[in-house]
Amino acid sequence: MEKITLSLFLFLFYIFIFTFVGTVEGASTQPRANKFVESQCRRTRYPKLCAESLSNYITTASEPQKLAHAALKVSLLKAIYTRTYVKNVCKRLEKTKAKDYQVVKDCLDQISNGVNLLFNSVEELQHLNLDKESEFVWHRSNVQTWLSTVLTDAFTCMDGMSSYKFGGYKLKATIKAKVQNVAEVTSNALALFNGYAVRHKASHHSNSGKINKH
Repeated sequence: MEKITLSLFLFLFYIFIFTFVGTVEGASTQPRANKFVESQCRRTRYPKLCAESLSNYITTASEPQKLAHAALKVSLLKAIYTRTYVKNVCKRLEKTKAKDYQVVKDCLDQISNGVNLLFNSVEELQHLNLDKESEFVWHRSNVQTWLSTVLTDAFTCMDGMSSYKFGGYKLKATIKAKVQNVAEVTSNALALFNGYAVRHKASHHSNSGKINKH
């Protein structure tokens, strides 16, 4: 657990530096980058959210892998922020022995699991060995499975909230909205990752064909 916590801290520090560098980069590259992001985001379920959430992270017309990587980082950040909020709510409810505590605690467990899976997904994409197709397929399957589980956990949390008579409507609505946002950016990240995986597969087969001809 300490290793994960330290890794998350280093990840957040990296994101801060990454975002800062992006904001000071030359403005001449931004229009092309925005067009690239928008074109890729059209394939997602929430294209507007996709473009808005990634515009600060992509400052040059980039590769699909880098865009997928940025999308995973955005999803992880959203999940971490949501976990922090729900954790604080949970502590408050536990102190007051509120009847809503258990349903919020269950949601917190699901979000925490999502954070770990998203962190693993970011790490997995960083260490993809594109030279070995068998390894790529293995890593791809891991990321797809983990992201699908994050989505399942998020919807389970929201379903639990919906079916439970909450003491405070505003609190319930706030938690659901934050978890919904995590689900949406994760859905987008999965779509972008799948798009990258398809392109890689096509590129790999194309290169293999050229090698076989020689």
